[in-house]
Amino acid sequence: MPAAATDTTSAQILALLPRMECGACGVAGCAPYAAALADGAIAPDACPPGGALLAQRLRRLRGVPRAPTREEFLAPLPVPQRAHIRAADCIGCTKCLDPCPTDAIVGARQQLHGVLDDDCTGCGLCQPPCPVDCIELGPDPDAPVPAPAATRDALARGPEIDACTACGKCAPACPAGLDPMHLARALRGLDLERANTLSLARCTECGACDAVCPPRIPLTAHFTHGRHLAAADAAGALRATHAAARYAAATRRRAGAPATGLVALTTPPVDRAAAAAGVAAALARSRARHGA
Repeated sequence: MPAAATDTTSAQILALLPRMECGACGVAGCAPYAAALADGAIAPDACPPGGALLAQRLRRLRGVPRAPTREEFLAPLPVPQRAHIRAADCIGCTKCLDPCPTDAIVGARQQLHGVLDDDCTGCGLCQPPCPVDCIELGPDPDAPVPAPAATRDALARGPEIDACTACGKCAPACPAGLDPMHLARALRGLDLERANTLSLARCTECGACDAVCPPRIPLTAHFTHGRHLAAADAAGALRATHAAARYAAATRRRAGAPATGLVALTTPPVDRAAAAAGVAAALARSRARHGA
């Protein structure tokens, strides 16, 4: 592939990634992973935080689609995680600060550290350097809830979409004027873009299509599952945008904060007498303002 085409593809891939910079794919960062995938040097399903939904998008982008397994369809996105520091165990060593790609951990030496919830991506890179194992990862309480268990059970136990006989009865039965069969096929393929084009958001989940389906495919369960997935995907896109901005800011901070800059803030001025006179003058002005 020409270099320009590879760069374009790499940029398209990067725009789809969760931007956690976690390295779970085996590559040191999201941009290197995107470049490696554009070169065909790594698999589309190598990004664990992106789950099966991202893998399907990357396969379609690379022109190597395959049908998701039922397990992938039922759990297409991992539950977003967030770090938490146990206050009673933190010793203030600061070893977790630098590994965080988004500067989401704040603290000073021998002081209690804390996590900025909105900036934490749940990458887990803070855990290995912690000498007392006081950092835990848990589900993000602000993440959208998954589809109800009854919906997932119906999809796990009911006939697959391949059982469709193309009888055409479901479309006339839909009060919203949708095409339930094609919509369900798009969702079963984890193709949210096509599902949105087919107006997934207009589905009222009334169940009219289920009532007329001869093989009893749980069409409404597909749509309920799809709507929850769409909400989680939208939230994930917002998290990725924020994470990318935080990573860029953290990268700039680290590149622009050499040790010499810190020394300049604490090095005494060359003319100590002039400095002392300046301090005395400032104190005099302060006393005058306060009538002392």
